[in-house]
Amino acid sequence: MGADVVVLNVVERRSDALGPAEAALRVTLSDAPVPIVLMDLDLRPLLFSRGWFEAGMTSPGPQRRAPKTLPFGDVFAAGARRCRETGLTQHCRVEIPAKGGRSPRWFSFEFRPWPSEGSAIQRIAASGREVTEAVLAMRDADEARLRLAEQNDRFDAALSNMPHGLCMFDADKRLILCNLAYRRLYEMPDALAQPGTHLDAILEHRQSIGKGPRSFSAFYAVTVEAALSGAAATRDVELTDGRTIRITHNPIATGGYVATHEDVTEAIRAAAQIEFLAFRDPLTGLPNRAAFQRAYDDAVAAGEQSGEMFGLIMLDVDHFKDVNDTMGHDAGDALLQALATQLKRAFRRSDTVARLGGDEFAIVLRELKGENDLTRPIAVLQDLLRTPIEHAGQSFTICASIGAAVHADPQADPNHLLKNADVALYKAKTDGRNRSVLFAPAMRTQVEQRVELLREVRLAIAQGEFEMFYQPVVDLAANSVAGFEALMRWRHPEQGILPPAAFMAALEDSDLSLQLGDVAFDGALGQMRAWIDQGVDFGRVAINVSAAQFRSGRLAAEIEAKLKHWNVPPDRLTIEVTENVYMGWGSDVVSQTVKRLHDAGVLIALDDFGTGYASLANLTQFPIDRLKIDKSFVQNQKDDAIVRAVINLGSSMGMKVVAEGVERPDQLAALQEYGCDQVQGYHFAKPMPAAEVAAFIDGFSQRG
Repeated sequence: MGADVVVLNVVERRSDALGPAEAALRVTLSDAPVPIVLMDLDLRPLLFSRGWFEAGMTSPGPQRRAPKTLPFGDVFAAGARRCRETGLTQHCRVEIPAKGGRSPRWFSFEFRPWPSEGSAIQRIAASGREVTEAVLAMRDADEARLRLAEQNDRFDAALSNMPHGLCMFDADKRLILCNLAYRRLYEMPDALAQPGTHLDAILEHRQSIGKGPRSFSAFYAVTVEAALSGAAATRDVELTDGRTIRITHNPIATGGYVATHEDVTEAIRAAAQIEFLAFRDPLTGLPNRAAFQRAYDDAVAAGEQSGEMFGLIMLDVDHFKDVNDTMGHDAGDALLQALATQLKRAFRRSDTVARLGGDEFAIVLRELKGENDLTRPIAVLQDLLRTPIEHAGQSFTICASIGAAVHADPQADPNHLLKNADVALYKAKTDGRNRSVLFAPAMRTQVEQRVELLREVRLAIAQGEFEMFYQPVVDLAANSVAGFEALMRWRHPEQGILPPAAFMAALEDSDLSLQLGDVAFDGALGQMRAWIDQGVDFGRVAINVSAAQFRSGRLAAEIEAKLKHWNVPPDRLTIEVTENVYMGWGSDVVSQTVKRLHDAGVLIALDDFGTGYASLANLTQFPIDRLKIDKSFVQNQKDDAIVRAVINLGSSMGMKVVAEGVERPDQLAALQEYGCDQVQGYHFAKPMPAAEVAAFIDGFSQRG
């Protein structure tokens, strides 16, 4: 004990335990500020210093009686016992419990035997020093280390489970780290995955196993060197094994770069297929409606700007449905393919020969010198069509009705040419088919019929004869009704329920299209409100939107107002927009409208995908939540590859894919196998009146 005993201030004692020597210390040890306690060999406290009480280790109390034991727990007692047993100085750290709402404190105690040398141990002296701040600092440091370790673990887990390859190189092109996906992508051995490996060694390995860049110099210059110079770079790199890897290099501030490697082979193939689909008819290989529209718009622009003479031919196969019905769809396909071959032979390479869909074809002819330049290839085509087609042991010829029109008057509106060609085609059909007709102004009968139809439609709107029918959309994974598509029907007082085909001319009229659009939205939203009030779980309802509705520029505000009026949540509504509307008149207005509605919570569906002329750029330019595969692809087994491509594309872009026109169990089974999300068609139900929807939902859920 030595000098420590000299500074001990005895402020309280156990009268039955103090000896004469200890009692004498009371006088000389009066001001010791250090917390010290003297204990007997049974660890009972005998003497306390003034500093002990000032530190709040023990409350002195009115009788200044020492406690029989010290309430510092087993750690304190164990340290004292080791000191007693070994005769050596011992140490321990003790938490002093909190009192009066205070935080607990920590003290470090040193135990020494007394006397410290010579005679046998008689007492144990313990001196304390508060170390609360140090303990808390150590605790904070430990917690920080634990958090860092957890973050490192999470980082390692994320790095290891990334679907894309990731690597990091320093300014000397030496590997800092790479994940498992990167190693698997290029079959890297363990030795090359070690930090410090030079990039050249990794690239040499890849070249040696046939997984290197097809154009090594271009890859190195555009990506690696760009990143090392401080510029980000992304490039699709073709490998010698046929894969395409999308590599994105981002420079690091301290030098070097981090890069991600994503295998986009299938995505690019699907994209190429969709891109081809956007401008080519998959059956005939001819340009499709998209390409035709582009060529026609170019011709119109040339006619307006320079007065160029150009022509338009519309062609329909006569009795094509009879061929399909009597000889089968294979024969119909063979007929269309043969017709495409003959069309390409009859017209110039500079002419745009397009299949618009079904048995409808159109040809745009530019830089004509006169009507003969239009009628001459038609005559050549009619001669070619007389050659019989052989299919499955049967022989038949192609008969077609052809309508033609020419824009020769610089003062005339070239946009009327499409209508004129349609009128001529109609005349060819009514005159007995299998003939060609060149438009003449006297051909106005069809126009008159159209005017009469529009008059009847206006009257029907005023009398409330249009109503919405609903066709269910089924979610395949959940095996439940996900929603309905609202489809307009005309409840004609004499002809009964008429489909849109009966009033298509009204849908093409800008004014009536807007009125019918209002009827559709008010009818569907009012019904949705009623279902909500009745507790009918109808999911979402999809409503088709026409180009005329977009042209007003007020469509988004009008739909938002109608949703508010009917008190229908925006997330219960889907609007369906065709590809032609996206790419047609005022695409900027369409873009602004759908973005505003999408931001409000309305789902956006791209309808009849593949039949119009949307490109991949449109799928990213516009907020599209759903891709709807046109029924023509679903119902044609030869288009399975296209259906799969669209489903894969939609999945890769985070869109749900809906297949229309599902009529048979085998079509449904194929779509389920391909991973299609939702389907609709006669296999489940035809469009039904609103009154039948609740019962259908109940019946479907009970079906399981």
